[in-house]
Amino acid sequence: MIKETKILINIVKKASKLITNDMIVKAKDNNGDLVTNFDYEVERYIINKLNKFFPNFDIISEEFNPLVKPKDNYFAIDPIDGTINFANNFPIWAIQIAMVKNNETISAVIYAPKLNQLYYADKDGAFCNYKKIEVTEKPVENCLYVCGRQNEVEIFKKLNISNRYLRLVHCASVSFGWTANGILGGAIFTNLNIWDYLPGLYIIKIAGGEVYEKDNLQIAGSKKLIESIKTIL
Repeated sequence: MIKETKILINIVKKASKLITNDMIVKAKDNNGDLVTNFDYEVERYIINKLNKFFPNFDIISEEFNPLVKPKDNYFAIDPIDGTINFANNFPIWAIQIAMVKNNETISAVIYAPKLNQLYYADKDGAFCNYKKIEVTEKPVENCLYVCGRQNEVEIFKKLNISNRYLRLVHCASVSFGWTANGILGGAIFTNLNIWDYLPGLYIIKIAGGEVYEKDNLQIAGSKKLIESIKTIL
């Protein structure tokens, strides 16, 4: 584990301690999205810590810095990925950070406190709770898959995969972590922001998986899955 990853792990774990039962939930927009006081508190804490350790890095983040145009060195932060789940006490949510240096991702951390799952990756490999992980190489038709929205189900229908093998959990970070860990065969999301997908896609790549991106579509999983999907897109 490189020193940068150690710092990021320490930051996200301490940030999670800020979360209590004193939650305030508000509508974020007119599309049904929500935001909580902890989205802001966690993000503010992470930004302050990153500025201390890495003062020359830009920060793009969901709540305070969504419009930043980062240069070669930056962090992408999602303080609570899966806020609607979080606001409803559904345990599938996570805090996540990706670090980009010289325009290449070098470290990523996803921490799902309620699941007791810490995913991270760097040049030394991909890990969950400090145990090395790899994407599954099971046949495509034998795996479970996650979609971000109902419309993405159509891709799997073209692969002749039954709806029984599809899951909607509405949390990209955990979905990508489960894919890197071999629990899922793959994950498909559309219209994600950089803070939603950058940490998870990097962890999947380091775990031996592949990523396919096109027109706001992010697909990640085994080589077999990506090859199969490319034939139908």
